[in-house]
Amino acid sequence: MEEIDGKQQFSLSPLKPEYVNAMSIILCSMDPWLTLEYRPEAFEFYLLHADPALNRYAVMISGNVCGVLSVRSPWLFGPFIELMALFDGFRGKGIGSRIIDWVCDRYKSTNLWATVSSFNLEAQKFYSSAGFEKTAILEDLIKPGWNEILLRKRMAAPNQR
Repeated sequence: MEEIDGKQQFSLSPLKPEYVNAMSIILCSMDPWLTLEYRPEAFEFYLLHADPALNRYAVMISGNVCGVLSVRSPWLFGPFIELMALFDGFRGKGIGSRIIDWVCDRYKSTNLWATVSSFNLEAQKFYSSAGFEKTAILEDLIKPGWNEILLRKRMAAPNQR
């Protein structure tokens, strides 16, 4: 755990099934998933189904769930952040940067991957400031008319850290 703003404790812990229903409803009310018309049932399935390559975490502040993280590993020579979301009131406080640092430390690799919706300018700005570069445009990946941008963060080789 680490402090945020000198008082709140930040941690990532394995996602508990009892968090998933409320999380799914919140995620569907947020962009990019609101624009992409995701349904809570789809998120519930995604967050609960067995997948040995997908690691799911609850983002916690002072014992309260404030977001979710899903990391696929292995993936294309490095882990892939499939889902990272902080709920309203928790963005813009440095938590996202701490999550990226945590993923880099936990999943030793030369690459870290993510995707961002082309219309999600706030997320694009965040990932760019975290050292990610645009690698490819994935046209109509999730829904026709909307593109996803594949992002890559190059990291030092595990033996060079």
